This record gives sequence, C-alpha cells and structure tokens, in this order.
Amino acid sequence: MMKKGRRLLLVLLALVIVACGVSGYTYHNVHTPEYALDEMAEGIAEGNLSKVGSYVDGDRLVASAYDEGTTLLADHIEALAAQYPADWFFRHDTAFMKQYIAERRNDDLVLIHRALDFYFDPQIAPAGAQDQQAQWLAGEAAKFRDSYTAERQSVTVTGGTAQAVYKITGKDTPYGRLVPSLTVKLDLEEQADGHWKVVRIANADEVFAPIVQGIEDYWTLQGWQ
Repeated sequence: MMKKGRRLLLVLLALVIVACGVSGYTYHNVHTPEYALDEMAEGIAEGNLSKVGSYVDGDRLVASAYDEGTTLLADHIEALAAQYPADWFFRHDTAFMKQYIAERRNDDLVLIHRALDFYFDPQIAPAGAQDQQAQWLAGEAAKFRDSYTAERQSVTVTGGTAQAVYKITGKDTPYGRLVPSLTVKLDLEEQADGHWKVVRIANADEVFAPIVQGIEDYWTLQGWQ
C-alpha cells in the first residue's frame, strides 16, 4: 500500500486541495467559468458526484494530472534522489521510471477513480484488496480536504478557454502544515451548450516540488521511514 500510495497521493493531493470548499458563492450567469467553478465547489461540499461531473471532465482531469505528475517524477528522478537520499523510491533512473509508470498507468487510473468513488460516497462497502486501498486513499484525501482552505483569486477568459487561480492555505493541523501555501491554476473549456468544465491543472510544474516535499513530510508524519 505504501509504495503505490506514495505515487498516488501526489495526484490525489493535487486534486483534493483544489477541491477544498471555496468560501462563499456569488451569483454568476450559468454560461460563465465562475458559475462552473462555484457549482463544482458546491457539488464537492455536498458530496454530489453527479453535480461535480457536470462541471469537471473527471477522466481528462485525472489522466492529465497523472501523466504530467508522473512525467515530472521521471524527468526529475535523479535530482529527487539527491534531494531525498533516504527515499528508496527515487533510487532509479528516468528510463526505468518511465517504463515502470507506463506499465502501471491503467491500473493506477482505475484505482484513482475508485478512490474518488469512495471519497464521494464513504458508505460504499469495499470489495477486495484494491477497494480497501481505494477506500484508504479516499480517507486520506478527506483529511487533506479538511486541513486546507481555498480562495479563488482570479478567472481569465480567452475565447473558449479560461484559467482560474486558487490560493490554497493549510490550517494549523498536522496535515495542513504539510503544504502551508500553494497556488493552483485550473484550465477550463467552454462546452457546446455554453457551459464550462474544468479539464486540467495548468501549473503541475509549479506545484510539483512543494507537493513532493509535503509527501516526504507526510511519510515522516505517518512514521513510514
């Protein structure tokens, strides 16, 4: 669990932090990115996966976050090994990591989506070892959610695309101190019916280092040395 959890927590932490309850909702026209973001946040707060799915392209968001995050991991593996010499997971080269990730990608994406099922519906009864792992990941994601706040700072629209900037702030809790502050940018695209959907975390390269540091500290917090 811990080996796979290390890699998946990087993805889930990025997804869950941006999904923290955004304080306050303001009326916006339904055909605006702001409306989609408010509905997304409200759906997450309500645990309403169907509502979230109306304003988030979940498959695309998860796949892009996974692919960009794991590409950064493979490309920076030698630097990470030097920065975190005690972490055995980084003791590989880029070629090995790319092959390793490619072999696990489909299974990992299935596990992430299953974890999100448990995240939105904690009452689901796990069936088998993989479900138990997904349930554990969902539980950890909920702890991160409860330890952070998110404030939307801006939304910039360019034609049929938009980008929202969120300021993420950790609370004074063990989980909140793992990543004290983070700026996350979300890409949105206008749909054929005029509504907007979140499709991608735009600044994976910027959040990578602080999230890796947070996960290293998370491992220490759990006593998994």
